Amino acid sequence: MLRLKSILAAGIVAIGLTFQPGAASATDGYTRWIWYGTDGSVSLWLLDPSLNYVGSHVYGPYGGWTPIALEVANSSNDAHALWRNTDGAATIWVLDPSLNFIRSSIFGPVSGWIPVGLGFDPNGNVRLYWRTPANQVTAWVINPSTLAVISSSPTYGPYLGYGF
Repeated sequence: MLRLKSILAAGIVAIGLTFQPGAASATDGYTRWIWYGTDGSVSLWLLDPSLNYVGSHVYGPYGGWTPIALEVANSSNDAHALWRNTDGAATIWVLDPSLNFIRSSIFGPVSGWIPVGLGFDPNGNVRLYWRTPANQVTAWVINPSTLAVISSSPTYGPYLGYGF
């Protein structure tokens, strides 16, 4: 019995180390989860307002691409996934509220910059966050309908004793 419990515990730890979750909520009350696979794939889950599993999609792995983030636009409940390529390029995927792929666009690579995150501004535009190895940061504002860059922020940093 002790051996069986040890095997089960090891299996649970292995599963926990294989997938690391992240969550994004929307105005529809549903939560979207991203589970990162060790092979570079993602499992995107949809949970109802009571956090019951509704469905999921697995995407990847895609050679050279690493999943970075999942965010949900509150105005449309569309999800946006960020992937980073080994060459430093970023791709943003637009997913419908049920996490089905709609379209994508590639940004960069931008010499010396690494895509690190996504967000949304108060107008519903996508923000693509970049940083340098020296801890400078900037953000690009992207139209969510066309995935075209609208503008970019100034470069901030580095600040002594702080990193991004």
